[in-house]
Amino acid sequence: MSAPPFFEKKDPMMRDPSEIKHVCIHGHFYQPPRENPWLEEIEREDSAAPHHDWNERINAECYRANAAARVVDEKNRILNLYNNYGRLNFNFGPTLLNWLENHDPWVYRTILDADRESAARFGGHGNAIAQAYNHIIMPLANRRDKLTQVLWGIRDFSRRFGRHPEGMWLPETAVDRETLAIMADAGIKFTILSPSQAARWRFIGSGSDWTDASNGKIPTGRAYRCLCGRGKHIHLFFFDAAISRGIAFEQLLGHSSSLLSRMDAAFADRDRKPGEPWLVHTATDGESYGHHFKFGDMALAAAFEKMDQDPSTRIVNYATFLASFPVTAEVEIVENTAWSCAHGVGRWERDCGCHIGGGPGWHQRWRGPLRKALDQLRDTLARHYEHQMQPLCPDPWKARDEYIDAYLDQEHLLEAFIERHMRLSSDFSSIHRFLRLLEMQRHAMFMYTSCGWFFDDISGLESLLILRHAARAIHLAEETGAASPEAAFLHTLEQAHSNLPEHGNGADIYLNTVKPGILRKDRIAANYAIQSLAGSSRRRFSFFGCDVLPQQEEDLGRSPVPCRFGHVKIKAGRTLEEEDFLYAVLHFGGLDFRCSVKRYEDDSEFKSILKALQQAVEGHHTVLMVRILDERFGADYYSLHDVSRDLRTSIALQVSRKTFASFVELQRTLYQAHQPLLTSLRQWGIRIPADLRVAVRRVLTDEVKDLIRDIIKAENDASREEYDWQATDFSFRAHVSHLQSLIQDAKSWGTALQLEAASIDLGGALVEAFEQLDRRPSSRAAGRAVRLLDVCRVLGVTPELWKLQTLYFGMVRRGLTDPDWFAELLNARKFCGGLDKRLGCRFGEFLDALPESLSRDIVPLVSTKAVSRVP
Repeated sequence: MSAPPFFEKKDPMMRDPSEIKHVCIHGHFYQPPRENPWLEEIEREDSAAPHHDWNERINAECYRANAAARVVDEKNRILNLYNNYGRLNFNFGPTLLNWLENHDPWVYRTILDADRESAARFGGHGNAIAQAYNHIIMPLANRRDKLTQVLWGIRDFSRRFGRHPEGMWLPETAVDRETLAIMADAGIKFTILSPSQAARWRFIGSGSDWTDASNGKIPTGRAYRCLCGRGKHIHLFFFDAAISRGIAFEQLLGHSSSLLSRMDAAFADRDRKPGEPWLVHTATDGESYGHHFKFGDMALAAAFEKMDQDPSTRIVNYATFLASFPVTAEVEIVENTAWSCAHGVGRWERDCGCHIGGGPGWHQRWRGPLRKALDQLRDTLARHYEHQMQPLCPDPWKARDEYIDAYLDQEHLLEAFIERHMRLSSDFSSIHRFLRLLEMQRHAMFMYTSCGWFFDDISGLESLLILRHAARAIHLAEETGAASPEAAFLHTLEQAHSNLPEHGNGADIYLNTVKPGILRKDRIAANYAIQSLAGSSRRRFSFFGCDVLPQQEEDLGRSPVPCRFGHVKIKAGRTLEEEDFLYAVLHFGGLDFRCSVKRYEDDSEFKSILKALQQAVEGHHTVLMVRILDERFGADYYSLHDVSRDLRTSIALQVSRKTFASFVELQRTLYQAHQPLLTSLRQWGIRIPADLRVAVRRVLTDEVKDLIRDIIKAENDASREEYDWQATDFSFRAHVSHLQSLIQDAKSWGTALQLEAASIDLGGALVEAFEQLDRRPSSRAAGRAVRLLDVCRVLGVTPELWKLQTLYFGMVRRGLTDPDWFAELLNARKFCGGLDKRLGCRFGEFLDALPESLSRDIVPLVSTKAVSRVP
């Protein structure tokens, strides 16, 4: 059997495909949608500290790390950066990709680039596959939701990767024949399952008997055809359970050699027909590579590099293997099963015994009532959706299936979507209703995200996430005229008892934890008003889902208390609705805010309230101001407690900085006034009191911070167009000398400087310098980078080191493919050698491969060995 033309040969001899070890490692990268359903932003998650939230933390440990995984030498110096996505078969949850697109565009682009490059290498078969949209357990969904999940997953994938997906990952690999048939109808060619999900198999067309595959006995090195009804079929790959288990749970990522030896053993022990090509493949959560196992990304990169250099091994993706070799066997599945539950799909509907820990005597009986409550809510919302959509839309469920395009690109596609699906007679209020109903359905699917059942108690973060989506769906149903389904929902949730007595049951958790977080538009207006009064300047205020647009605002001064009164328009981004509100906010000092909000009626009311407040201010009557708010707005009001968590923190810090600014200035004055005495104490070896050391630390820290900003400004303002990157002028040397003096002073006073703010400033300036150098290498840009790195050395900090190493590697790799790119950089070899030392790399060795004719300042071609390490 001959290999397809897009299989690159690693040696001059044509190899028999049956003797080649085809390897495919699949990573399922996924996080639940953590966004607050009203804010459409993730609020701070304390358990993810020091990061803002778990997406941010896992991105740093895994998603970003795998985009530029480090390959190191025996001294831990970086030899190479490896984009693992270029060799992995992978899927990303669509909601996670959406987060990456908005919060780390570089990682997002790197993932897309890896798929595009792999598709070019493998004749159009890219490494990426799609995922059923928001990770619901498909066998437990109704057919309508299954169809939408598949279609949304395909449309999201096509928009991002620019091609139709060949494969699709099923959440938790949970499978039934109906889901497979829907996927096959939609043009999906294959999916990946656990071997325990195979019932029996046989070779096609040979008249062979079925072979029992129960308990994972199916040979895993081939693709299998699976008939799924109505003449349709799909192909299934059953991953090697032993290797996958070793990666996920048995420290197989401790060293690349462990992973490689296990794969070699699997290939040697293959059970196949003579001459049959064989695939050694694994599937695990992608978070294994760096998050679950620190440095797992590095072990994977080292393994890929060694496999790339082995002529007997060929790294492929599933689509390439499927397209390269005929499918010779067929299989039947065990219905309603998943890879992470030994009891079918019990983990997501009952107390089946699967858990991850918990306390003594804990149970998961809450799972059943939780699913029952959501199923009842789903069906109620579906009836409401159909009834309300009937006068607006000819085919409500088709509209839902196609809503994903408008949701992902509202700016460009929403108008066309509305024209395609709404009746011609629709007015603006009908459009708002139409969009609210679609949003209700979106949240009705998000409330089934599988993580809500996976863990051990209903009070956990993941269960709270799905209950928040249920609350948002209920809210939208009420706004579109439904009799509230909340009471019936809570009645069933009462049966979902927490293992923690303080949490009671699911209804208690909903009422005490979820419902207080509902963010209606009047509360959004209050969020705006409080931050506006606390901040130093007025600005446009925006949550991802809503914009607050000031119409008229009056600052009534700070006596007797700070007060602001205004009229704002709130525009909901998803549903295009606009509502106007009046607000009045008072600040009684500290963090004590009081904000009253009401719907805007007309300009005469605005003027009337404004006049009353002005008279109270002129009379210096605080009590009268409060009475006016009670009479004109009602007794209910908002405080800082009602502000979203991140904004609350920001406001508290703003107020604190203003309050303590005078105290900081007093510390500075005392330090300067008594510095001779402090110096004398130090000379006599007398330790200064602890409270004075605090003042010294504050003053010196501020001086270092100001000095770093001066250094950065001087580098940005440098007037000379070009100069030797090794040169330093008097100003820089003076700044560095002053910096060293301040650091020495801090040591002599026995205090440690707080360098976080200075490090952040330096990190931002360094990234900007490296990006400028990447765009156009020059001695000026090189000098700026080197001098800022030297300042870091003096301070003893390494801000943004990961990003700097990655940018530097990209520059060197670009220089290898385009030697003229380095032509404007004097003594490039020495420059890169210096960066190697400063950044802990050995990328400068790659310059040995540059042609001798480039410049007399660059070392001539000595060896091409280094080039082979560049992926």
